[in-house]
Amino acid sequence: MKILAIEDAETQHFMLETIFKHINAQGVFCKTGEEGLEKLQNHYFDCVLLDLGLPGKSGLHVLKTIRENPLLKDMAIIITTATKTRETIQTCMRYGISDYIGKPYDVQKFVQKLQLIEQSLALKNSAGKPSAAQVTVERVGSLAKFIFAGAFTAESVRKFLSLYSSAFKAQTKNDNILLNLALLPAMNEPQTRIFKIVLDAIEPKKALIIAGRSYGTLAASLDLVESQLFLIEDDVLEFLQKSA
Repeated sequence: MKILAIEDAETQHFMLETIFKHINAQGVFCKTGEEGLEKLQNHYFDCVLLDLGLPGKSGLHVLKTIRENPLLKDMAIIITTATKTRETIQTCMRYGISDYIGKPYDVQKFVQKLQLIEQSLALKNSAGKPSAAQVTVERVGSLAKFIFAGAFTAESVRKFLSLYSSAFKAQTKNDNILLNLALLPAMNEPQTRIFKIVLDAIEPKKALIIAGRSYGTLAASLDLVESQLFLIEDDVLEFLQKSA
């Protein structure tokens, strides 16, 4: 995996290079958003690691510029920030980010996030299309987690409904239901209409959704409150702890 790291602090470059080595990734580094956008015009990268606190053009401006480029709109982007707020993360989610991580870095967690991006890239075939629909389920404590991968289609819904059976509902009647879409490519409006069938099947419960790249589309297309939409599982767990 080839990663472009746009980070103004050169001391961070050495740490990031060490993290990249954990997954045998190649890192290319630059210190400003302007330099990063120039590199994106002339080179191919699998992922961009983008610091929000850049001099000159801000990280948010760089993110918006990348997403406005049809050739880069689907590129994986992980943002880094020393001052994480839900408002900032939600703004970035609307533009379409794959993940975020706070500073100072938790190396183990950072490696896991990069591995997740790598896994997502591996799910695409040589033609650049996602693989067949996949749905898996696991239950951790009082949280029932459904993980969607590959292509999201009507087949995804059928697989979900086969797992979310009457027996499963009875076993999990007191559980929170988590739908993890982080491994999916960005969903379009027709796909969100199909996804509504999944949400209807869960009613009267309100699903917690790790929206990933589909945050903006889901927020615009479906009647979802912001407390249902998250980017990563850590945010869901933090929300549940505060709600307990």
